[in-house]
Amino acid sequence: MEEFDFSFVKGSDLFKDFSGDIDKVIDFYKQGEYNEMIFNARRVIEGLAAKLVELNGLQNDKNSGYGLSEKLAALRSDAKYPARIMRLFDRLRTYGTIAVHATAKIDAWSAQVALMNFHDLLAYMVSFHEQKRVKYADILLNGFVRK
Repeated sequence: MEEFDFSFVKGSDLFKDFSGDIDKVIDFYKQGEYNEMIFNARRVIEGLAAKLVELNGLQNDKNSGYGLSEKLAALRSDAKYPARIMRLFDRLRTYGTIAVHATAKIDAWSAQVALMNFHDLLAYMVSFHEQKRVKYADILLNGFVRK
């Protein structure tokens, strides 16, 4: 199992409300509790999406108090974040749905892919909103910075 460096989360204003939950995600991964890991990662991105909707002034009747899909639709319509980053949200939402509603157990490989997506989504958001340089786990995203 590959380890990903989440140290950039500590001290981040963007993630201060989620740091305990992010730690849970990492702990569940290390313990091999992959369904719990992915379920908790989805909870973090739900909170993050709500925070980003608020930060970007996108609240409205369609996304206020509604689920992750509506929040992501609002973020997507704002076009502030690249499609590649929005796909990370989508993947984690889908993984979370599978982890909660499917009877299948998430395997180690799928959990590692989900954790890499989770890491890179958080890394992008810290880089974008706090101008910190964070290395992505996915080499396809390296060099992908705010323009």
